[in-house]
Amino acid sequence: MTTEDKLEYQFYPLSGGQIQFRIKAPHDCHVALTTSPAESDPMWEIFIGGWKNSKSVIRKNRTKPDVSEVDTPDILSGDEFRGFWIRWNAGYLTVGKENEPEPFMSYVDPDGFQPTHLGVCTGWGTGGEWLIEGNVLQLDAR
Repeated sequence: MTTEDKLEYQFYPLSGGQIQFRIKAPHDCHVALTTSPAESDPMWEIFIGGWKNSKSVIRKNRTKPDVSEVDTPDILSGDEFRGFWIRWNAGYLTVGKENEPEPFMSYVDPDGFQPTHLGVCTGWGTGGEWLIEGNVLQLDAR
């Protein structure tokens, strides 16, 4: 699947409590977890390789300040696919790299919710190629 240089999520139904994906993009991999196929509260956004591929953050309900922020220089690549996983359970959200069991970023949401939809996009000057695995019911954008 390909996303354009457009900060507009493509949504897909989810089942289960985790998602694994690989992305080829030089920066700004954006993932949303929501309870509907649209940008609506409650919502978690995970930005990997934002700010010119220098940091990654978790944002709640599209509102700053970010609830988690980690320096992640060169975490993405425009030349090769890089793999990641995102897991959630009872408001505990973790983000990690493929083949690494420990997360590099996490957040405990006191208002936890169970996401039913995944949104993906790229932007800020780049598109991306995605390979999404596991717990996405269908890859027909809504």
